[in-house]
Amino acid sequence: MRMLAAALGLCVAVPALAQSGPALSLDALAQDVVTNNPERQFYKRQIETAGVEREAVGRWADPEATVEFGQRRATDVQTGALNGEGMTYAVSVTQPIEFGGRIALRRAIADRQIALARIGLQQFDATLAARARSLGYRLFAADEKAAAARAVANRMRTLAQVIVARDPAGPAPQLEATALQASAISAERTAAAADAEANSILYELNQLRGAPFAARVRIVRPDMGLPDLPADALLAERTSANNFELQALRAQFEQQGLRVDLARKARIPVVSVGPYYDRARSDIRETNVGVRLTTSIPLWNRQAGDVAAEQGRQAQANATLIAAERRILREVFDQAAQYQAKRAALAKWDGASAQRFAAAAAEADRNYRLGAIPLTTYTQMQQAYMEATGAILDTRRDAIEALLQLRALNGGNPLAR
Repeated sequence: MRMLAAALGLCVAVPALAQSGPALSLDALAQDVVTNNPERQFYKRQIETAGVEREAVGRWADPEATVEFGQRRATDVQTGALNGEGMTYAVSVTQPIEFGGRIALRRAIADRQIALARIGLQQFDATLAARARSLGYRLFAADEKAAAARAVANRMRTLAQVIVARDPAGPAPQLEATALQASAISAERTAAAADAEANSILYELNQLRGAPFAARVRIVRPDMGLPDLPADALLAERTSANNFELQALRAQFEQQGLRVDLARKARIPVVSVGPYYDRARSDIRETNVGVRLTTSIPLWNRQAGDVAAEQGRQAQANATLIAAERRILREVFDQAAQYQAKRAALAKWDGASAQRFAAAAAEADRNYRLGAIPLTTYTQMQQAYMEATGAILDTRRDAIEALLQLRALNGGNPLAR
């Protein structure tokens, strides 16, 4: 039994893998993730692409060149005799010119596309930072749970070894040592589960920050303060103004309105103007030089279908915007209620609750060694210490995640009153 207790004691002494590596605060971790995330390059490329498109739509259409070849025959009007024949050709270059501000409209549409790309990048950064902070706190909580369970397991195994080493008479000490080892196994299982959770979180963090999956990192104890939220009406107003999704939908709605205007302007003809050169040779040589002007005649109003289609897309964009506003406001009220409920629960426990439970567990160990309390009280106190630690950490995690969701819905802005 002594050899078994010693072997299990060595297993407990192995530290959690997540505890190794450099120590980072939640803010530093979020900055690291946002800076090094591989997917972020896509959004930056979208902004560059939108800028190139804007430059392109602001230019005139390419000139059009026309070349004509033919055969010329000249006959006498009176006799019908052939006077001569020869080649004829004509060359013209015209520049299409658009009226009605269509180039300005296309440039305005491209400007909205650049704004959409920038909003997309900002939304990605805010969502990524919120996810990094959430994972960072969960990693810290998993390490804390593992440390508490490992401390209880070490304490129980050490105590079991002491009882066995005394080798007293009777079955009671042996049974108590076995009960302590059984409780230690349960605590070790809790620690192993917390270590597994920490590793899973760490792998996701490494994926987000573009680091090797085997890289380790440790989270510095974060600020445990939970700020007051503004009034619901003010929170909803700020979210409506700052939410990235709503900003993007409003930009798309404005962009679609410009597309409707552009479709209406398509009825205005495009005028092409430019020089031409015409040379013919038969009985005489003839050369013509001048300016050619061409345009379409909008007689049949074929653009009406395009206008109706763009107006339909505009109505759809407006309906999407209204639905998104309702959905996002519902999420705001839901997350605010979740945050207030968790914050109210934490307010019932003072900030030193975790330390007090840890001290009580250590005191129970000392009293049990002195024979002042029975084994049942001792094991209950150790189990209560682990459960209370987990409950506090989990409740605070839920409150922090609700707060992070509210910040993300508010465009990544703080939620101070």
